[in-house]
Amino acid sequence: YKKFKSPLILISSLKILKLQMKKLKFKANVNLIKHKNLKKNKIDNKSINLINVEYKQKKVFEKISSKSNAFIKDSFDIALDILKQGNSNKFINGPISKKSFLNKNYLGITEYLTKKTNSKKTAMLIYNKNLSVCPLTTHLPLKMVANKITKNLIYEKVALINNFYKKI
Repeated sequence: YKKFKSPLILISSLKILKLQMKKLKFKANVNLIKHKNLKKNKIDNKSINLINVEYKQKKVFEKISSKSNAFIKDSFDIALDILKQGNSNKFINGPISKKSFLNKNYLGITEYLTKKTNSKKTAMLIYNKNLSVCPLTTHLPLKMVANKITKNLIYEKVALINNFYKKI
């Protein structure tokens, strides 16, 4: 977190973070911030900037279950609010159990976020300094992929990514 140009903001539970830092013998200062009026907070790369989302967890690394659904939803709501406020134009989410959280309502997180943001067109961009990849289809069983790929879908994804790189 210290080497990034833009300060990172972690949206998680302070209790979980402290338990995991202790277990992993990792020491760092934690800067608690509020997500409303984010610009009024002192945010830098000298500490872990944390927006605390309450979650009761006893073990350091608990198995993922439906117990965490409200916590995950609240975390996404905060991240989306930060984007809506214009305080950031990106976020990264950690692994999420589709089985527990999405409960077969969405194929994946991309589709969940598309619905939550009322977006008409979306693309999943897997970014790396050396290579970026955009799957044409997301979270589909392999046997369904070929039927979903069309020329228009390819044009749509290329245009979305092109506009993204021009704008951002």
